[in-house]
Amino acid sequence: MSGRAGGLVLVDKPVGPSSFAVVRVQRRRYGLKAGHAGTLDPAASGLLLVLLGPCTRLARYLVGLDKRYVTRIRLGVRTATGDAEGEPVEETEVPDDLEGALERLRGTVELRVPAASAVKIAGERAYRLHRRGVEVEMPARTSVVHGLRVAKLEFPEVELELHVSSGTYVRAIADALGGHCRTLRRVAVGPFHVEDANEDAVLEPRAALPHLPELELDESGVARVRSGRPVEAAGEGRARLVHAGRLVAVGLVGGGVAHPETVLPS
Repeated sequence: MSGRAGGLVLVDKPVGPSSFAVVRVQRRRYGLKAGHAGTLDPAASGLLLVLLGPCTRLARYLVGLDKRYVTRIRLGVRTATGDAEGEPVEETEVPDDLEGALERLRGTVELRVPAASAVKIAGERAYRLHRRGVEVEMPARTSVVHGLRVAKLEFPEVELELHVSSGTYVRAIADALGGHCRTLRRVAVGPFHVEDANEDAVLEPRAALPHLPELELDESGVARVRSGRPVEAAGEGRARLVHAGRLVAVGLVGGGVAHPETVLPS
């Protein structure tokens, strides 16, 4: 890690601690403010992106990335929470045509948000309402299921591999199949993979956004960007604005210029 510049730590979160607890550990470890780019439930394990120092400003460019999961689903029983921690609420028919049921869940789908989730209902987290026994009508959310395949089948349980858009609740997919999640593990977030997790390594700010194209700035361009002024640039969309191998800012490119959107301290 270069000084106080901060960066990105890839953490393989175990089952048990909350995402906040994992962030707290990294904050104490590195002596920098910290935040994550997409929560994991305590009962879930897998990749958590923890941003340190000024790089916490980059979270907005990571939270919307696609996610990959592996989950083990118990078919035939729905629970109140969509996972093994909830009380059974309904016995269902195990699908005779599992592949057909999965096919209906691929592509753009509408899924009901689980009651035990962090979504706010009338200003309060849904899971808090659920814990108090308050019944609410949970909203549906549009998700994109890019990939959904059976990795292992041992009726009445099935292990699935999923590639989904950000904000997709795997518990909602389990519920749509008439079951609930027994285990859940996040194996990738965008270009980052859980097998690369290493709490001893801090990726530099530039490496935290490999999915964004890169534009090289000269010294005059650096001065303009740091003062909030645009620089000439080709292309469209967001890009990393770098100089001498370091990330200066994230810019919004269009109309022949890049407008600095998020500037990191020098």
